Amino acid sequence: MTRLSFVLFGFLLSVLLTVAGHLDGNGLSPWAHTISDYAAADRGGAVETAMGLAALATLALLPSLHRADRLATALLSVWSGALLVATVVPTDPVGEVLSTTGYVHRYASTVAFAALLAAGLRLGFRRLTAAGAAAALAMLASTYLLHRYAIGLTERVMAAAEFGMLIALTWRLLRVAAIRQGFLDGAGRVKLALTA
Repeated sequence: MTRLSFVLFGFLLSVLLTVAGHLDGNGLSPWAHTISDYAAADRGGAVETAMGLAALATLALLPSLHRADRLATALLSVWSGALLVATVVPTDPVGEVLSTTGYVHRYASTVAFAALLAAGLRLGFRRLTAAGAAAALAMLASTYLLHRYAIGLTERVMAAAEFGMLIALTWRLLRVAAIRQGFLDGAGRVKLALTA
């Protein structure tokens, strides 16, 4: 249960670091620029740290899920690995032509978020997965049809839905662990030990 508590903390801290990384902005707009643009503008900063932390938190989550659902575990492994690649291999700064490393980053990010959407569907997070999938489709339309119009907004909706799923999954696993260890009853209420 302690490991899962750290996983939950890791996901929440990742979200907070991403928000903090947007505060300065470096002249970027969350409406028109991707999260990766923010990471590229501040190499080694809060956003890039958040990406790596989310990948590592997912790796720490996998042992709690492995026996229950191997396919979801495999999909989350792909998400984590691809996110680590996207963290280590940055995109190009805004305004520059996309280089080979920029393409590696782009496709690693695409694989990561697609794997996470598939894992969410597999694990039964239908509403969050539907919101994430709708935002992903809007992001594709923005990228290929609308000249990146509102690409930042659509990506953030997708990321919020997917991180919501990771946080909800971790919370669910924490509750199951607490019930097994006798801290909660079957209805999820805290058990109080009464002593005479």
